[in-house]
Amino acid sequence: MRQIFRQFWPHIVCTIVALALWDTPFVKPFRVFTVQVHEMWHAAAALTTGGDVTEIRTHWNESGYTSSRGGSVPIISSAGYVGSAFLGAFLIYAGSWALFQRLLLAGIGTVSIWMAVRYTPLWGLDFGFAILSGAALLAVAGWSRRVSEAGAIWVGVMLCLYSLYDFRTDLWMIPERTDAGILARHWGLPFLAYPIAFVWAAVSIFAMYRALRSAYRRRAASDVSETRPKPPESS
Repeated sequence: MRQIFRQFWPHIVCTIVALALWDTPFVKPFRVFTVQVHEMWHAAAALTTGGDVTEIRTHWNESGYTSSRGGSVPIISSAGYVGSAFLGAFLIYAGSWALFQRLLLAGIGTVSIWMAVRYTPLWGLDFGFAILSGAALLAVAGWSRRVSEAGAIWVGVMLCLYSLYDFRTDLWMIPERTDAGILARHWGLPFLAYPIAFVWAAVSIFAMYRALRSAYRRRAASDVSETRPKPPESS
C-alpha cells in the first residue's frame, strides 16, 4: 500500500481535491470541460464512421448535445461516455512517457479549438469556453514537463471521476433520457437502456483499472531496474 501511494500520490491528491471541491466554483469549469470532451467524442465518432456533424453545444449546467447526420449510431452513442473514460485512463497510463503525454494533452486542446470553430455557434458562451480551454491545454502542454504532467494527471482524474459520476446519475438513474436511451430507442428496444448503461460502465471501469494496474507494474519494474546493482566494469 505504501508503494502504491508513493507512485500514485499525485493522482490520489487530485482525486481527494476534486471530490472535496466537487460542488464548488473551482471544480465547476473542469466538470463543464469533461462534458465538452464527451461531446467531442460523439462528434469524432460521427466523422470517423462516415457521418457529418452539424452542431456541438456544451452548456454551463453540464448538459450538451451533438447533432449529426449519418454514421454508425451505436458507435456514436457509445463514444461519449466510453471515450471520455478511456481518454482519462490513457492520460494516467501515459505518465511514464512525458513527451507523448504532453503531445496528447496538446492534441486534446487542438481538437477542442478546431471543433469549436467548426461546429459551435460563434461567440456563444460554449464557443468561448471551448477556445479558452483548448488554449489552456496547449499552454500547459508547452509550459514544462512538471506542469504538463500535473495538468495531464488532473484532466485524466477529472475525466475518470466524471465518467463514474455520469454512470451513477444519468445512466443508472435516468438512462432513458441519455445516450443509452437514444441507442435503445434506435434499436426499437427501449428496455435495453439499463443493460447498455451497465455495459458501458463495466467497460469504462475495466479500462480505468487496467490503466492503473499497467502503470503501477511499469513503474514498479522501473524502480527495480534503477535499484539493481550494476555489474563491475571489466578492466
